[in-house]
Amino acid sequence: MIKSLAKALKLLVPLIIAFFVGRVIHANWQQVREAEWQFSPLYLLGSFILCSGWFLLRPLGWNIILNRFGRHVPYTAVFRVYRQSELSRYVPGAVWQFVSRIYLIKRWHVTASACMAATIVDLVLATLAALIPAAWTLQEAFPGMQRYHQVVLIVFPVVSLLVVHPRAFNAWAGFLAERLRQPWTPLQITWPRLLGIWAMYVAGWLLMCGGVAMFAAGILAMKPGGSMYLGSSYAVAWLIGTLTMIAPAGMGVREGALGIMLRRVIAEGPAFTIAVGVRFWVLLIEVSWFLLGGLLPSPEPPESPESDA
Repeated sequence: MIKSLAKALKLLVPLIIAFFVGRVIHANWQQVREAEWQFSPLYLLGSFILCSGWFLLRPLGWNIILNRFGRHVPYTAVFRVYRQSELSRYVPGAVWQFVSRIYLIKRWHVTASACMAATIVDLVLATLAALIPAAWTLQEAFPGMQRYHQVVLIVFPVVSLLVVHPRAFNAWAGFLAERLRQPWTPLQITWPRLLGIWAMYVAGWLLMCGGVAMFAAGILAMKPGGSMYLGSSYAVAWLIGTLTMIAPAGMGVREGALGIMLRRVIAEGPAFTIAVGVRFWVLLIEVSWFLLGGLLPSPEPPESPESDA
């Protein structure tokens, strides 16, 4: 019964929030019509280029982490696996993103335990990196968050540093793999190298937030600083959507949080309209790189783990 209820909530929560977001836009449709909408191809092209940095750097970070488990998987192969599995997060149910990644990378003789371990480190570092661009608007958004989000945002950075530190990580992940009777190879990476990956993710997040800001400036005339406020608010909304966990890819939750924050700089109707537009724009870029990944050279995996060594 509990599992059935959880599945129902994962379907209903995004739909309910999406309904209320749509209701806000409908109720303020006059504001939407009177907003100074525009179309700037150069801004949109710049947005695409900046946002693409995030979609290229994230697989690179996961590639570096994955190869520190004793395997050697080329970036082009990892890029395809990463981009395909990331689209699976839109399917209701939190496991599909990870199940698809384990299945796709298996042909490179990567164990499920190594794949999941690298994915956990990647996700933690990416979430920690999002705190940097989010810092600009997080102070304003914090009082309006639910107590659950406030507690998690305070505790998460400290716990994360303890969880992903190589020594601590190998201790708890190795213990868990042993209890689950899964093969385990320790993560061979130094703490400075791990911090370097985090810094790369910070750069990716800055590019992403800058790209979101350029998207907003490309479709709506905003006050000076408004589009940059939107970029930082996107990082905050992403954190809220990620920490909520119940909604696939943070759908509905992220748009609702972003719309609420944008009401500080633009009218309510255009604020929620922009929030929904950002979702579709970022999804368009993600799908574009998924399709472009199919054009990359397709290296053949080794016949056996021993031949790769």
